Amino acid sequence: MRIKSIKRNVAIEHTWDITTDTEQYVLGNGCISHNTSSQISNATNGIEPPRSYVSIKQSKDGVMSQVVPEFRHLKNKYELLWDQPGPSGYLKVMAVLQKYIDQGISVNTSYNPTQYEDEKIPMSKMLEDIITFYKYGGKQLYYFQTYDGAGEVEVTDDADCDSCTI
Repeated sequence: MRIKSIKRNVAIEHTWDITTDTEQYVLGNGCISHNTSSQISNATNGIEPPRSYVSIKQSKDGVMSQVVPEFRHLKNKYELLWDQPGPSGYLKVMAVLQKYIDQGISVNTSYNPTQYEDEKIPMSKMLEDIITFYKYGGKQLYYFQTYDGAGEVEVTDDADCDSCTI
């Protein structure tokens, strides 16, 4: 492989435009949905923070409650998606990761309206996050998510959580 060009105006890191002699690419092991594979292995969905300690998931096999891995031991170590003040940190990490992944990454923005005045997310905040993402080398944004509480279970005491005994 040869590097055709390097984009140097992206923060501290650089992005590369890579080419091969034949311009043909092979995906040797195929792909699997990270959401589907997370259900099978009782893992979180990739590197996006979990929405809740217990989430309701639906697949072709039915509806299930899924608990974050090692809940009893690690519950204070998880940073939940809706507790974050905004997506800017996550977007910067994903933009840097994108530089080392040859396929596009579907990156989401997530906002919790309850953290903003009058529960309204300022347009200036959303635009700032979008611009920051592309400035750091991100390629594509996917879902714009806002907190509505759907599909999430509030865990108040792990002893009361039936799913936590799995």
